[in-house]
Amino acid sequence: MRIGLYIVFSLLFMIAVAVGVYMINPATFSFEVFGINMPKLPVAVWVTLPVAFLALASIFHMSFHGTKNFFAFRKWKSDVKKLEDAIYWSLIKEPNSVHFSNKELSDTASILSESYVEPLDIEGGHIPIRLKEVAKIIRKIDIGEYVDLKSQKFTKHLSNNNPIIVKNNDNHLNSDSAFALKVLDFKDKYTPELVEKALDKLVESQDFFTIKKYAKVIGKERFFKLLDRVANGEDIGFSKDMLKSFITEYTLECADYYKLAIVTLSKFEPDDNLSLFKELSKNDEKAIPSYLYLLFKYEMLDKVKDILEEHSEDEYKAFRALYSLKKSKFNYKTSDVITIDNICKWN
Repeated sequence: MRIGLYIVFSLLFMIAVAVGVYMINPATFSFEVFGINMPKLPVAVWVTLPVAFLALASIFHMSFHGTKNFFAFRKWKSDVKKLEDAIYWSLIKEPNSVHFSNKELSDTASILSESYVEPLDIEGGHIPIRLKEVAKIIRKIDIGEYVDLKSQKFTKHLSNNNPIIVKNNDNHLNSDSAFALKVLDFKDKYTPELVEKALDKLVESQDFFTIKKYAKVIGKERFFKLLDRVANGEDIGFSKDMLKSFITEYTLECADYYKLAIVTLSKFEPDDNLSLFKELSKNDEKAIPSYLYLLFKYEMLDKVKDILEEHSEDEYKAFRALYSLKKSKFNYKTSDVITIDNICKWN
């Protein structure tokens, strides 16, 4: 019962008692207490005074406990808000320590300061709007959807290493290959893992003209993945000059030159291809086996002879064997004798 209503009904009751008693006995009455003569008052007043005292005591009692319950309820509401905040921070993967007034609640909710809350499908229920909206966004990201987080207020609390940011950036990279360029241009803003994935995505999706800027960064292994795309027939701007601009960034081994020659054999004109490998072999003797390989493929045995004569008998034995077979008119193909193993390991 509300205290105001209780006071009104108490007053009405006291009036009713006073009126009732006065109608029965309108006389006055006085008595002595500890030698003190009390004033002479109507009997109705003396009967009503205890009722008034009881009413006042009741009002004081109700006020005291009402005030106590009011502050207890305010603490509870504050704890409920803090619990919502704790769940919120755990949802966005930035758990914080929250102090609760209620010890039992504090002990139970303390796990939220050390863990993440993973949302499932959230529909209906009496869930605070803030938690529901954040949970929906995180759920979309978890299932692989890219979400533009710029308009989301909670993102200002997220670090670059936050799992939500990391996963959303992965989703962005998977859905938009052009995002790889942004990641590589602003590497300091992203995790090293995302930068590596961006390099992979760059090599998988862009052409030589776009990747040229990052030739050194992609590294030799990814460069050969680019060559695989060329070998598979993709038109991604592969040319002699472009190739030279890339390979100057790497330290190539004999096997690397051989793999390169396999690709250029089907993509370049013979004169361009031979001039390229002649230049490479002058700058790096590890390219000589691949140059010889191309000379055999183009049946230019005189030039093969010149190169072999420039080197000792112990060098390029596989090519010497093939040259002898060719000069003896044996119908051997280059691939029957020349492999990546015997030209790069035993020369």
